Amino acid sequence: MNHKDVTHPEQALSDLPVTTDLNEVDELRKQLQALEEKNKDLENLLNQNPYTGLPIRRVFDRDFERLVQRSERPFGVAILRLDSAYERVKNTRDRNKILLFQTTRRLMSVAGKNVYQSDRVDEFIVLLHASSNADLARELAAEMAEVVSERHEGPANDIAFGCHIGVALYESGHTDRAEVIGNADIALEEAVRSRSPWHIYTPELGAGYRRKVLVEKMLTGAVRAGFEQFRILYQPIVDRDGRISGSEALIRWNPPDLGSIGPAAFIPIAEETGDIRFIGQWILYNSCRRLAQWHAQGYKNLYISVNVAPTQFAQDDLVERVVGILDSLKLPGSSLKLELTEGAIMSKPEEAVTKMHALRERGIRISVDDFGTGYSSLSYLQRLPIDTLKIDRSFIDDVDINPENQEIVRAIISMARNLHLETLAEGVEREGQLRFLRDEGCEFIQGFYFSKPANEHSFTSYLQDGGLLPQSNGHGDEPMLAGPVS
Repeated sequence: MNHKDVTHPEQALSDLPVTTDLNEVDELRKQLQALEEKNKDLENLLNQNPYTGLPIRRVFDRDFERLVQRSERPFGVAILRLDSAYERVKNTRDRNKILLFQTTRRLMSVAGKNVYQSDRVDEFIVLLHASSNADLARELAAEMAEVVSERHEGPANDIAFGCHIGVALYESGHTDRAEVIGNADIALEEAVRSRSPWHIYTPELGAGYRRKVLVEKMLTGAVRAGFEQFRILYQPIVDRDGRISGSEALIRWNPPDLGSIGPAAFIPIAEETGDIRFIGQWILYNSCRRLAQWHAQGYKNLYISVNVAPTQFAQDDLVERVVGILDSLKLPGSSLKLELTEGAIMSKPEEAVTKMHALRERGIRISVDDFGTGYSSLSYLQRLPIDTLKIDRSFIDDVDINPENQEIVRAIISMARNLHLETLAEGVEREGQLRFLRDEGCEFIQGFYFSKPANEHSFTSYLQDGGLLPQSNGHGDEPMLAGPVS
C-alpha cells in the first residue's frame, strides 16, 4: 500500500474494482477500516508531542477558536513554564524526558484534557473553559503550581522543581487569540521576574510591559546613535567637614517624548539587552575625561566614583579596559573608585577577588555599594580587597529617629573601622541624619543635604568657591541645594 492509499482512504476505495461478491465487499470494508485507523494514527502522531503525548500548539489554536464560537462568557488561558531547577536537571537526570512526562500527568490531574504542549518542551498551555473567572483562574493556577512542585517518585525522589504560570482571561469581542496568548505570556514573564508561582494579567501590567519594550527599543537606538541623548551628572562626596573630596558620576538619559529617565529605570533593561557594556564604557571614559580636566585646573586630589554593573564587571577584559582609559588620560589609579554591588562580587567570588586585586595593584580603589542589603558578613569582607563600605540609603532615610537602623549603621561603621575601611553614607538629606553619622564616626557623606547631582558647570563652581558644602544662601543655617542640573 503506498502513501497515497494511507492518507486518502476514500480514493483508495474508489480505485478498487467493483464487485458484487459479499466476501469481497466485507474484505474491502476491513481494508477501508484499517486505512482509516492508520490515517487516524498518523494524524495523532502529527498532532502530539513525542515526549509528553500532549496535543501540540496548532491543536490548541483550533480548540481555542471552537470555544470562542461556542461561548460568549469569559474564559482564559494559562501558560506554565518549568523553573530553573528543571533547567539544571533536564540534560543529566531527564534525558529521556520521564520527569517531563510525569509532570504532564500531574497537570492533567488538575486541568483534565485541557493541557497542550507549547513550542518549548518545558512549557505548556492550559485552556480555561467558559466558567472561568479571575478567582477560579487563581485557584487553578495555585493548584497546578502545587502539584508540579511535588517531589518525584523513586528513583528520582531527590528531584523537585517548580514552575511559573501566567494567566490571561478572554472576553468576547475584546481580545483575539493572539492577544490573549500575548497577555498570558506577559503575566508569565512577570511571574518569572518576581519569582512567584503565578501571576494574573492586568491592563496595568500590560501597559508597563509595553512601555518597557518601547524603552528597550529606544535605549538600544540611543546607544547605537552615539550617546547624544545621555549626559553625566556629578554628585559631591564630602568629608565630615563638608569639604568635597570626590564625586559620583551619575548617568541620565533624555529620550525624545519621554523626558529625563534615571538609571534605576533603564540600567536593568540595559543589563538584559547587553547594552550596559557600551553604556558603562561611555560613563567610565567621559567621567574620567572630565576628572582629568579638573586635575588640570589644579584640583589634583579630586577623585571620581563610577558604578560598575554586574554584567560589566563580569567582562574578561574589564581590568584592561579600565587601566587603558586611565593611561590614555594620564590619570593615576588613585583618582578612580569603582563601585561594585555585593551581588556582582558574590556571583563568582573567586573570579571577583582576582579582578579586584588586579585593579588594586594599579592603585584603583574599590567601594561596595548598597552595603547591608545583600550577603554582608565579616567573613566575606575579610577576603575582599576593598577600600570603602557605602551604607545603603534605606538605613539612612530615618537613621535619626529609628533605633533599629541606628544599631545597623553603628554595626557597619564599627565593622569597617575594625577592618580599616572607610565608610560613606548616601542619601543624607537632614541635619539630624548628618549629626548622627558624624557622632558615630562615618568619614564621608553624600546626599541632597549637600548637593543634588549637578552638571559639570555647577560642580566646577563648587570647586572654585572652595569646595565647602553646604554653601550659605544668606538665610540662616539652611543648606543650599545644588543649582541647575540640566
